[in-house]
Amino acid sequence: MLERYTLPEMKAHWSPENRYRKWLEVEILACEAWAALGRIPEQALREIKERASFDLQRIAEIEAVVKHDVIAFVSCVAESVGDAGRYLHMGLTSYDVVDTALSLLMREAMDLILVALDGLREVLAEKAREYRDTPMIGRTHGVHAEPITLGMKFALWYAELARDRERLEKARRVINVGRLSGAVGTYAHIDPRVEQYVCRKLGLYPAQISTQVLQRDRHAEYLSALAITACSLEKFATEIRHLQRTEVLELEEGFAAGQKGSSAMPHKRNPITCERITGLARVLRGNALAAMENTALWHERDISNSSVERIIIPDSTTLLHYMLVRFTEVVKQLLIYPEHMRQNLDRTRGLIFSQRLLLALVEKGLRREEAYALVQRQAMRAWPQGDFAQLVKADPEIGKYLSGGEIDALLDSGYYLRRVPYIFWRTGLGAPPLSEWEEKLREDPPGKHVPVPEKGELLYEGKAKRVYRTSDPDLYWLEYKDEATAFDGLKRDVIPGKGSLNNRISAHFFSLLEVAGLPTHFVRLLGPREALVRRVEIIPLEVIVRNIAAGSLAKKLGLPEGRVLSRPIVDFCLKNDELHDPQVTEDQILTLGFAAEKEVRELRELALKVNEVLSAYLLSRDLILVDFKLE
Repeated sequence: MLERYTLPEMKAHWSPENRYRKWLEVEILACEAWAALGRIPEQALREIKERASFDLQRIAEIEAVVKHDVIAFVSCVAESVGDAGRYLHMGLTSYDVVDTALSLLMREAMDLILVALDGLREVLAEKAREYRDTPMIGRTHGVHAEPITLGMKFALWYAELARDRERLEKARRVINVGRLSGAVGTYAHIDPRVEQYVCRKLGLYPAQISTQVLQRDRHAEYLSALAITACSLEKFATEIRHLQRTEVLELEEGFAAGQKGSSAMPHKRNPITCERITGLARVLRGNALAAMENTALWHERDISNSSVERIIIPDSTTLLHYMLVRFTEVVKQLLIYPEHMRQNLDRTRGLIFSQRLLLALVEKGLRREEAYALVQRQAMRAWPQGDFAQLVKADPEIGKYLSGGEIDALLDSGYYLRRVPYIFWRTGLGAPPLSEWEEKLREDPPGKHVPVPEKGELLYEGKAKRVYRTSDPDLYWLEYKDEATAFDGLKRDVIPGKGSLNNRISAHFFSLLEVAGLPTHFVRLLGPREALVRRVEIIPLEVIVRNIAAGSLAKKLGLPEGRVLSRPIVDFCLKNDELHDPQVTEDQILTLGFAAEKEVRELRELALKVNEVLSAYLLSRDLILVDFKLE
């Protein structure tokens, strides 16, 4: 590890002292396990625990003779213990200690990385919200495309880091294993209970099977996750570097008082930290490749991985931690120039609005090819000659379809940015844009243009509704009933108007969800008690989302009614009237084949998104969503 790219906490973590402390911890825990099995006398165990220590200089002296670092370490510790030292390393091979300790070190290094990544995401979230509505030009192929906002760029990075975090967390789980299974993994000279005890004490899972080493696909996955995260940081840094070009100058790295950019040119202010991050990402990618090369060890192991891992694992974790912390500082201190963004938006004199003009001409009746040719003709003239808007207005062919006022209305950057609040909601950076959705509901409700099929035969009648076939095999006709049931149908009554009310409430909520981008089976209202819905394949599960303790949850867990939960609880129930819709766990769902793992994950994610939309909508009406059920 180069001091230049190492922060204090990671330096301490990968120090020789800390590595040997982990080795010693494994050795002592193994002795504890042997003592519990009656193989080490209690007095000897006490002496080991009280006296065991190591000295770096002494380890180096012994290693110079024996040429083996683990033997040198065990010999040094045995010297510190005295006669009881003969019980150290009993039944173990070197990599029982080295691999188990390395897993600990890699897990704890990942914890430092995750803290740094979370810090960066917090800063990006702040910047995204602050600059949500700051317009700038979006670029494709390095050429001006259409307007975006600076906040969207930060939000994009924020969302990508969330995926990076998932990969890093998975890598942490994959490496969180230990092994104490002997020279070739057969437990020939060690009781498996020793491994179980040591791993449990260290918070590790015993490897299902190993040779003399843990299999290196785990380490390759870990290094790959680090490298992908570094790629994200490189992408972000490269974007800042491009936007700091003198002829662009929309963003700029902070430049401290007294800082110098060039030994020859006093005016220079260079994006040196972003350039450094770009370069270091290349190192992490190379290290990930080296980790993949380490997976193909000979037979039950060779030592070709060892020298590589002594470099790539400490270096990769240290470098990524450094990159995250330094890039967080870059974002915090970023110089932002909205006026330059506005100037760059106007630089092409309206060319960025070409697609909207094209679509407007198509809506006026032109074939797309004709409209494209008309717009492109003036666009090609505007590149070298002048103002695109003026050229378009002066074009007699375009003038047949669009007035000057209509053209001016089309050249409005605000039109391109009207969905930004929706994007922020989807990335978890903003509230649901209720006003936008409600306006869309009024202007263009879902299903308005779907033709109504003919009503067919009764297909099914349940407690709350009747289902009819239609002339379209993909659509069903629902009729809501006025009957009300409770306690699994044991109590029944008729409430006049209930069917109509249920129909209208359901239609409104389903329409709101459709506008929010959450797919439902609802198509359109047909009458006071009737609706048209899509035919769907049923997953036999009910998903219940609870925001407040009430009913069965409060009773089952002894919670006070009305307690606001710190986060929504998602429960699953098997849809089965005969069994009274019993609650089921995810393991039961997967094992019994009610749904696949991907389906369960999607059900949970969709249910929580529905909860976000409906909770916000009802709160805007001074109502609180206690809980709800989806089928």
